Formats: sequence, structure tokens, C-alpha cells
Amino acid sequence: MHASLKTGSTGPAKRLSWLSESLSRQFLIVACLVLSLGMLALGTWVTRRIEDGVVQTSAASAALYINNFIAPHLQELKHQNVLSPASVTALNQAMARPALRSHVTSIRIWKPGGLIVYSSNPDLMGRHFPANPYPRRAMTGVLTAEYGPLHHEEDAAETSGDPFLEVYAPITDTDSGDVIAVLEFHERAEALTAHLKDAEWNSWLATGLVTVSMLAALFSIVSEGSKTIDEQRSALTERVTELSELLRQNEGLRARIQRAARKTTEENERMMRRLGYDLHDGIAQLIGLALLRLGSLTPAERDEDNVAKIQNALSDALEDVRHLCKGFLLPEIQGMNLREALLFMCSSHEKRTGTIVECRIAELPDKTPQAVTTSLCRFVQEGLTNAFRHAEAKGQELIASWDGKAITVEVRDSGPGFNPLHHPGKEGGLGLMGLMDRMESIGGVMSIHTGSGEGTRLRVVLPVAVGETDGR
Repeated sequence: MHASLKTGSTGPAKRLSWLSESLSRQFLIVACLVLSLGMLALGTWVTRRIEDGVVQTSAASAALYINNFIAPHLQELKHQNVLSPASVTALNQAMARPALRSHVTSIRIWKPGGLIVYSSNPDLMGRHFPANPYPRRAMTGVLTAEYGPLHHEEDAAETSGDPFLEVYAPITDTDSGDVIAVLEFHERAEALTAHLKDAEWNSWLATGLVTVSMLAALFSIVSEGSKTIDEQRSALTERVTELSELLRQNEGLRARIQRAARKTTEENERMMRRLGYDLHDGIAQLIGLALLRLGSLTPAERDEDNVAKIQNALSDALEDVRHLCKGFLLPEIQGMNLREALLFMCSSHEKRTGTIVECRIAELPDKTPQAVTTSLCRFVQEGLTNAFRHAEAKGQELIASWDGKAITVEVRDSGPGFNPLHHPGKEGGLGLMGLMDRMESIGGVMSIHTGSGEGTRLRVVLPVAVGETDGR
């Protein structure tokens, strides 16, 4: 079991090791293997072709030479299957010539059916050997030759381990040209063997030189290409490293910008709270004091008509200041978590407008930065206010969720919709464009989906990590 695990684990490592090699090295290994196999196949084929060519050429020249001595004594075989004693004697004398004895070890004369009518070995004369296919082929007029050790049945008496040139030459009638017999002779092949070895050596040498030349030429091209690729890969790696570093720096800068924007939003909220407190404790107190003083005047001391007008004006001013302070401060959401603050905004809108808002609030983080809570409440306040004003409060919905990475809040209505490009913010309100800027300043992405007769959907996605607080 351990052995199989070890073998399986080394497979990917070997592939990675191979892929890590340079292109030129990979090409050199593969090309050497492929060209070596090709050289072996080509060299074997060329050697075989050379051997066949040399054997056929040697056989043809030898057959032409021997036929000059043998063929004249075989013409009687066109009428019979037996040689006369005079012809046998003439053949024996021809074989005794030094020019033949130095090369030819034995001869046979074949007739159709595998019949041997003459042989330098008298024991074979008159016997049939139909298993040898070469005499039958030669009877069709084709010169046939075989190079190698003798292996036929009729060669048993002279079989040795040395190679021979075994030639089967057709004997033709001098008058008609028809084949009347087949001459078989065995020639010593020492010279032929040496010639073949030289030819094979030269063919293998030529094939090897051509293969090496091709490999060198191709490797020089691939090597230059590999160098270029390696240089480009190195440059690309450096570029990717630089871009990765720039991306990391950009992410850091983006995070710093978002933190700065969030801090700015928090400072703005603090400033608005201070402004609200100042208005409440300053102007509102003064107006309230004026109202008290007016209320304490005796009838004789006041002109009822004028005092009433002043009192009504001061009352309206006080009410406006209180509304303004309330809008700045959102004091009710102080100390609430995000879920409670969003539900409060829905409840306040319902009480103020007498309408119904369908709230679908999923699980939200327990702790969020105060700037996030306040900004999302402003987003809901503006969205519901717009739904009440422009959609007659039809289909008012609030949907909020959190996936562990970002908070998503949507405010929907079923009103007539509008063109956001031609709908600037209203006086006295945040306005959609201002609301979008506010969401982007704390890292959120706000989108507006609307159209004629399709209602309006305001959506904001605000990244908030687990455990993130306002840092106070």
C-alpha cells in the first residue's frame, strides 16, 4: 500500500519537473528520441534495400557468367526430363573448371514439379523436392536469389553456418525462348558479405550524419526561440510582480480612502449633532423663552392681535427648529443595533405618513460602525420618503440582509418609476445623487433600478467585516 502511494505521488512531481525544463531541453530530449527511432527505421529499411539490390545484382552477373558454360548442355531438356550421359559428363567437366570451382560450391538442374535432373551431388539426381518455392518462381522466367545460410531440405548435405549466395536462374530454349529448366548454384559469399558490411556501414553513417545535421539545425532554431520565450517569460513575470505589488498598494490606498471617508462621515455626523444641540439649546431655548415672556404679559400690556401673530410665528419657528434638530441628530437610534435602527425608521415612517411598510430584515451584524448605521438609516429614510411622495406609498418594502461580508439594503415601491438622470435631489432632502455620494464615501455601492410603470428599487451593498466596530 505504501509503495503504491509513493508511486502515485511521484507522478505529478515528474510532470512538474518535465514542465519546468526549458523549451530547448524538452525539444532536445524528444527530438533525440523521435529522430533516433526514425534513423533506426530508415537505416534498417535502407540496409535491407541495399542488401536486396546487391544480392540481385551479384546473382544476375553470376547467372549470366555460369549460363555461358551450362546452358548449351541443357537444351535436350525441352523434350525430356532426363539428361544424356554425354550431357552429364559435359556438365561435370564444366564444373571442374577452376574459374567455377573457386566460387561455385554446387549446382542443380530443376524441372517442373521439384524434380532434380542433375546435381553436383549425385545422390540428389532423380529426386523430387516440391517444398522449395524458388525453382517454381524461376520457372516463370524470374531470376531469384537468396542470401544467407542454406536451409532447404536438399541442402542438408552441405549446410553450414556460413552464408551463401543461392541463385535460381531460368534456362531458356535457344530457339523459342521458353523456359525449359532452372539452374540452381551456390556461390561462396565471403566477398559479398564484406561488400554488404561496407555498404551497411556507409548507409548507417550517412543516415546518422543526416539525422545529426537535422537535429542540430532544428535545435539551433528552437534554442533561439526558447531563449526569446524565456526572456519574455522573465519580463512578463517581473511585470506581473510589479502589477501585483501595485494592486496590493491600490488595495491599501482604497482601504485608507474608505477609512478616511468613513471618519469624515462620522465627523460630519458629530458636527450635525453639535449643530442640532446648539440649535436646540440656543435658538430653540430663546424662542421658548420669548413665548413664555409673551405668555406672562398682562392684557393691558399686549396688543392681542399683534401678540397672537408673534406667538404663532414663534411657535412655528420653534416647531421647525425642533424638526430640524431631529433630522440632524436622529437621537432615537443612538444605542440601537442596525436591525433595531432599521425597524425604527420603518415604524417612524409609518407613524408619520399613516402608510404601511413591509419589512423583511434577515440576520444582521450586532455591531456596526455608527457611521454605517446612521448612513443606512438615512438611506432608508430617503428611500421611503421618495416612495411616499412619488409612488403614493404603493408597495413600500424594506429588505435587508448580510452574507458575512457585506450588508445589502433595498427600498422598493410599486409606483410609476422615473428617469434617474432627470431627477435631481429635492430641496431640503438628501437627494438620490447626494445619497449615492454618501454611500460611496463609506465604501458602499448604490444602484437605482426603475422604469416607466416598473416601480423603483434603491439598493446599496456595503462591505462590513465580522466584528467591525466604529472604533469609539
